[in-house]
Amino acid sequence: MTSYQRAVPVLQVLNVENSVRWYVDVLGFTPDTFPDSPPYSFAILRRDDAEIMLQCTHGPRKGSAGDRESDPEFLWSVYLRIGGTAILDVAAIVETKAKLLRGPERMFYGLVEFELSDPDGHRVCVGGEAPAGANVKVHEEQENAS
Repeated sequence: MTSYQRAVPVLQVLNVENSVRWYVDVLGFTPDTFPDSPPYSFAILRRDDAEIMLQCTHGPRKGSAGDRESDPEFLWSVYLRIGGTAILDVAAIVETKAKLLRGPERMFYGLVEFELSDPDGHRVCVGGEAPAGANVKVHEEQENAS
């Protein structure tokens, strides 16, 4: 029987070239673009065992960038899990290149996470283990107004 190897998010973006540049500069991905030179219509981004695909769309998506960054209830488009205990180092490096929307902070399930938004408003959450004894702010759940 055939087995699935992984699920890969496919993000619709307005400008594949701009998005590729962001994922390369901020998160260290390596791109494979189609066609080989701009304007690109598609790209596969790879880093270690992670992959993200970018697909060109021809118009803004409903609830794009500005709406998503300010919406505390927005769910993630991509979750990247960091191996080992380097999450705080990764957060420090990423924060020099892009605004963090949340974190790093320890979640109730034990992982440390931070979030940022790509140029098209896709929310990217990066999570992993912190070194033993690391002093990390604990995430505070927001109360739902009833």
